[in-house]
Amino acid sequence: MKMWRCEVCGYLHEGEEPPDVCPKCGAPKEKFELLDEEEAQMMRDALATREKYAQIYEHLEAVHRLAQEGIDLNLDEGCNDIFSKTQEDIENLRRMIKEELAGHAQECIWVKVASDGLLD
Repeated sequence: MKMWRCEVCGYLHEGEEPPDVCPKCGAPKEKFELLDEEEAQMMRDALATREKYAQIYEHLEAVHRLAQEGIDLNLDEGCNDIFSKTQEDIENLRRMIKEELAGHAQECIWVKVASDGLLD
């Protein structure tokens, strides 16, 4: 399937033809460029990878909450150490994900899509 990119806002469209009007910024059909297959595949892979990051981030949030519940139980020092270390590791992973996404955004590898709160 062909992939088209709006030259104004970066919106991506898959289809045989570009849309008559960009649904994101309202640019006319003429403002869409056809991506070559290699670039289109890179965009598909970037979107799929970004979705994986979003899923991982969501799971990290759940584990962070579980670790906090464990800390709140305050059973003993050993358990609290494990729960605290879990939270530290999660913070490091979240930071790494944010930095990776921000780095790709600056390199223009990632498509201009909403950040879903990942870069906040």
